[in-house]
Amino acid sequence: MNLLILPLILLTAIPSAESVDGERWKPFDHPAVVERTFTAFTQPGDTLSLISGAMGFFKVDEVVFAEGDRIPGRDGEWVPAIRVDASIDIAQKKSLEIRLELAKSATETARLASVRADSAARLASKELERVAALLEKGDASQSIYDQVLQRAEEATAVSDTARVAFADSQLSVRLVESELNVIEEKIKQSTLLAPAGWYVEKCEVVQGSGLTMGQHMMTLVDRSHFKVILALTEEEIRALSVSPLKLSRVIDGSEIQPSKIRVGSVPHPETHRRLVTIDIPAEELSLRTYETGGGLEIRASLGIPDSRGGVRIPKKFIGQQLEQWIVKDTEGMIYTVYPVRSDETSWLVRSKDMPVGIELVPLTTE
Repeated sequence: MNLLILPLILLTAIPSAESVDGERWKPFDHPAVVERTFTAFTQPGDTLSLISGAMGFFKVDEVVFAEGDRIPGRDGEWVPAIRVDASIDIAQKKSLEIRLELAKSATETARLASVRADSAARLASKELERVAALLEKGDASQSIYDQVLQRAEEATAVSDTARVAFADSQLSVRLVESELNVIEEKIKQSTLLAPAGWYVEKCEVVQGSGLTMGQHMMTLVDRSHFKVILALTEEEIRALSVSPLKLSRVIDGSEIQPSKIRVGSVPHPETHRRLVTIDIPAEELSLRTYETGGGLEIRASLGIPDSRGGVRIPKKFIGQQLEQWIVKDTEGMIYTVYPVRSDETSWLVRSKDMPVGIELVPLTTE
């Protein structure tokens, strides 16, 4: 990550004094604002890498786009960008299609055999019922009944066996269909797709290039928005909630309005800073010839309240005694302050003696 942080501490101009409630003033509720400035470089909003997933060694059949090209199409559409040789998979698909036809034919044969076996079993069962009735009347011998019973049991067993064979043949069809689906998916994956509207940042293959598993082929970037990443302290992150972050281009000072600010959760183990990602719409950047929006130097300014730089006190609460400037609290205690600068209504002062939480009362110059 290209990131350059240049803290610049400046005392901002003193704003006009606020209304004083009940003729009391808490100076430490109105600290000076220290401006810290950071400089970082823009990068594309999102990045996508196309990687070879081929097991073994394959080659590139076609590279559709070159570096710098914009992927055409509508938003949300995925467009073929690289085609990998899939001749082996296509040959395997044809073989599986033949196996599927054979499996379906065997399934039909097994079904017909099962139908015939079921019919024979039903006839044998009826024959057994007829002979059993004759045996009860004494018109058939026991030996004849035993022979018919044996034939009925054999027919039932044949029917069950045929039914199992039919079920196995159906499983064989499903197995071949599953293998065919896998090979069709592999053929689909031989065409690598890119999202419409993105740009080809880098292409590392050409037509005829050999490929191995995990090889990087193409890098695409989304230039519809850009981002700047800053590493901020906890104090600076707290200031984001009360002070607007001002962005501008270093080259010309043009102001930039961010669309979103995201604060990371995990601090750096050594610096304890957290990453703050600032999204910038592409429309906010006035690009010159050959500028793509990435790598632009951006200045980010953030106001940090810091009473060490002074506090703001309205002029009615500050007076001069000889050569000293003084203020008075509600208990009548006098404190010496050191003016830094003033505007029409207030002073920015420093003091070594005033306690935090002090309340001042109006004081006229003595």
